[in-house]
Amino acid sequence: MLMRCIQLTALVMVLIVIPAFSTTLPQSMSPTRSITYKVSAMGASIGDVVSEQRIFNETDRYRIYFKTKTNIKASFLWFSHSQHTVETGELNNGILIKYSFNGEENGVRKSLEGRLEMDGFKFSVEEDGVKRSLVVPRGSYDHTTMECPESRIDFADGREKYLRVLDVENAVVVKRQYQLVREEQYPLDNQEHPCRVVDMIDQRKKMRRWIAWDGGTVVLYRQDGRGGKGSYSVKAVSLKQIQ
Repeated sequence: MLMRCIQLTALVMVLIVIPAFSTTLPQSMSPTRSITYKVSAMGASIGDVVSEQRIFNETDRYRIYFKTKTNIKASFLWFSHSQHTVETGELNNGILIKYSFNGEENGVRKSLEGRLEMDGFKFSVEEDGVKRSLVVPRGSYDHTTMECPESRIDFADGREKYLRVLDVENAVVVKRQYQLVREEQYPLDNQEHPCRVVDMIDQRKKMRRWIAWDGGTVVLYRQDGRGGKGSYSVKAVSLKQIQ
């Protein structure tokens, strides 16, 4: 389920909140999954991310609630960065219907509430004391960042794919290019987990993800990226099922 391009915000928000993308009901799932990630930049550890997914099966649908906590503090000779944020959201049959973001980055507070309505995704935003609202028309995007389409895209022809993606944390639609790099195994908790490695590029960020679809939810194992202030890496170090 979560956690962007450095702007360290972009690093974790896009990255770790990893819910699900599906049009069919899963057969069975654990009610809660918790994944802990370590964040590094310039070769140094700068923080951690904890993402949780709670799944509810119903007669004709399934719902996923997610929550991601990010804590980052970086201090280098040429820049420093702090970020303490919480993201939450809800997916209904793989479609994002609610999203919220609250916290502070480098001392600036930001809150955002979003909800899918008939005409589109409606946002209320307050940043550094300035409030605004907007609606992103439903027909203007194919998926949201929280739906992680890269986990399910068909790359059988070997070509790159393009989608219009609603970046919910920034309430903006971007055209994103996806390219499958390879399939591999990711080592975690003394096990090998099959995943696909996908490169993603848009006008706001560039990153590579180690990601998998497990039949009910998306699991993000790693994300590497590069932005205006350097490179970063976010790696899963623990995955737990909580009853």
